[in-house]
Amino acid sequence: MGNTFLNLAILIIFHFSMPTFSMKLTTILTDQSALLALKDHVIHDPENVLTTNWSTSAPVCNWFGVSCGSKHRRVTALNLTGLGLVGTLPPHLGNLSFLSLLYVRNNSFYGGLPVQLSNLRRLKYLSFGNNSFSGEIPSWLGSLTELRTLFLYQNNFKGVMPFSLAYLSKLEVLYLFENQVSGSIPSTIFNISSLQEIDLSYNMLSGSIPSVPRDLLLLEVIDFTTNNLTGHIPKDMFDHLPNLKGLHWSLNLLSGRIPASLFKCKELQVLSLAFNQMEGSLPIEIGNFSQLQDIYIGRNHFEGEIPKQFVNLTLLRLFDCSHGNFTGIIPHEIGNLNNLNWLNLAFNNIAGSIPPQLFNISTLRMISLDTNQLSGHLPSNMEELYLDFNHLADSIPMYISNASQLTLLDVSSNYFSGSIPDNLGNLRNLKILNLASNNLTSSGMSFLFSLTNCRVLEKFLFHSNPFISGELPRVVGNLSSSLEEFSASSCNIRGSIPNEIGNLSHLINIELGGNKLIGQVPTTIGGLEEL
Repeated sequence: MGNTFLNLAILIIFHFSMPTFSMKLTTILTDQSALLALKDHVIHDPENVLTTNWSTSAPVCNWFGVSCGSKHRRVTALNLTGLGLVGTLPPHLGNLSFLSLLYVRNNSFYGGLPVQLSNLRRLKYLSFGNNSFSGEIPSWLGSLTELRTLFLYQNNFKGVMPFSLAYLSKLEVLYLFENQVSGSIPSTIFNISSLQEIDLSYNMLSGSIPSVPRDLLLLEVIDFTTNNLTGHIPKDMFDHLPNLKGLHWSLNLLSGRIPASLFKCKELQVLSLAFNQMEGSLPIEIGNFSQLQDIYIGRNHFEGEIPKQFVNLTLLRLFDCSHGNFTGIIPHEIGNLNNLNWLNLAFNNIAGSIPPQLFNISTLRMISLDTNQLSGHLPSNMEELYLDFNHLADSIPMYISNASQLTLLDVSSNYFSGSIPDNLGNLRNLKILNLASNNLTSSGMSFLFSLTNCRVLEKFLFHSNPFISGELPRVVGNLSSSLEEFSASSCNIRGSIPNEIGNLSHLINIELGGNKLIGQVPTTIGGLEEL
């Protein structure tokens, strides 16, 4: 009797343990089967990674890109980043029930995302970025409630953002940029308290920007660049974003004023609102952004003076408020910005002199002050210098040639007089030189001899300087072989056109009209547009 009961107990234990043993065996085989299905769905494997590594002759956990957990020996991570794979994702991947990381970014996978992936409830890190996936962003992504990062960027997803994304209560980073997503931004997206970065740039999103209903202490970057967002920025938008570092909203259709709540974001490093329809003045509180490094607010309808308080931003590297209605002057204290390397105040109504302190900023590499009403002197430490369409006068100083890194010099449409410096050839990196529409002079166009040292020069324009006289020297044929545009029209040049000009075989546009020249331009020059 006792033996019979013991045998029955053993039989019952064995009976119930069989499914467990079988489940473990088939589950690891299911992992293998799922990966082999993926291999079969890849139609191009340029590096033969899957072909040579994914074989049943080796344990699954030893396959390239596959990681397994130490406890259950189940596939927990699949990373196939940057292998150039072409194909589709099979539904079998939904059987990798222990998977916490799935990266197939930087490949050429296409088609839709199989709904079976919604079974991956342990998934924390998901990246389909930089592929060719299409279709709508599936609403079932909201069921992957363990997700920390969701990367769907640089694909062909279309349709609207599903409201279910707000169910991802642990989500930290959401990248949907460079797709074709349309519709409005779900109003619930800012309910995710764990959110640190959200990038929806380069899509077709429309409607207004939703407000932030709660404190998001971790959110540091909001990027909605290049969409069709409209309306005013919510007044209380930034009351709940104390640690915001990057605000990227350029290239939209936003209107209204900068809300006062923005200036509560003391940690802000990048403010990008360019190419919108915003208006009003730039508040003086902008000087309180002690961490601010980049300001892009150009191409709006801002007006009034640029507040001098911006000179308090000692970490500022880039300042662009071009194409606005700003008035006033450039404050002399701009010399305090010891880290500034890019300044664009072009196309405004800024008057007065150019502060000499500006030229003491050793980090400054590009300055664009064109199309204003400025006067003053020229700097000597730039890479790109745009000063055209101002009221600058006097001569071009010889020391301009000390700017050895200068690649662009545009002083056109001013009132410069005196001789063109004969030492411009010291600017060996110069690509574009525009001296047009001034009152410059030259003795025998001696400056051309020096410019033959500028071996990467692509454009040289000195037209509409009626006091430049003399003959065009033969040395013009020794200018850079990269030269594509040469404009000397409407000067006072006389004599014959030297044959050597035919050496400039890459010229696309040559303009010599409005002079007293005789002869013809050699026909070896292609792309002749005007004489």
